[in-house]
Amino acid sequence: MSAVKRQSSGLRDEYAALTRRRIVAAFVETLEDEAADDVPMAAVAKRANVAERTIYRHFKTRAELLAAAGEWIEDNVFGYVPFSSPDELPGIFRKLCRSFDRHPHLARAIALTRVGRAMRAGFRRRLIERHHEAMAPLGRHLKPKEVRQAEALAAYLNNVLAWSALREDFGMSSTEIADAIDWALTTLLKDVRRRDALAARQSSLNNAGQSPRKRTAGARGTDVGAG
Repeated sequence: MSAVKRQSSGLRDEYAALTRRRIVAAFVETLEDEAADDVPMAAVAKRANVAERTIYRHFKTRAELLAAAGEWIEDNVFGYVPFSSPDELPGIFRKLCRSFDRHPHLARAIALTRVGRAMRAGFRRRLIERHHEAMAPLGRHLKPKEVRQAEALAAYLNNVLAWSALREDFGMSSTEIADAIDWALTTLLKDVRRRDALAARQSSLNNAGQSPRKRTAGARGTDVGAG
């Protein structure tokens, strides 16, 4: 391929990537403005200044566009803050509250509309997996049911749905919401640690609690079986 053709191909790729970004940004802006369960492609095309057929040339399916829009929001609006310990969650949620306050209509749209929920589905799956990994060390001695309950509650509290519910149902400010979630998460984690410590202690007592008679009987049974 000649240098001219390579340059031309590079420019086409760059223009295509730019067009994709414009379409995704237009989709997100339309969702933020209308907060409806459906985002008309005609409205997106008009905002992006492209033909409607151009959208389908860059995104073969609506699901593909929704996934791209979800990633765009994650990267450019609300962002994902990595964490390795559940103790970091209150601080992370406090930062998220400030982001939600800067884009309240978009936050509400991704929390409550059908298209918004579809957009954040992939992000939520990854976040739930991260909660599972971070919470695992806290519940080593708990029953699986208790571990699952703790993980689910922590994941729900660290969620735009919690922000939306406390804001709309109780008229709470962002600071009040962050304080409430901080208190709830801290209380939850403290209780999980307390329960796990009790379970560990009980397990230790159970293992050490066999009477000498039972241990002797067990040994005799082994000897008889061996003979």
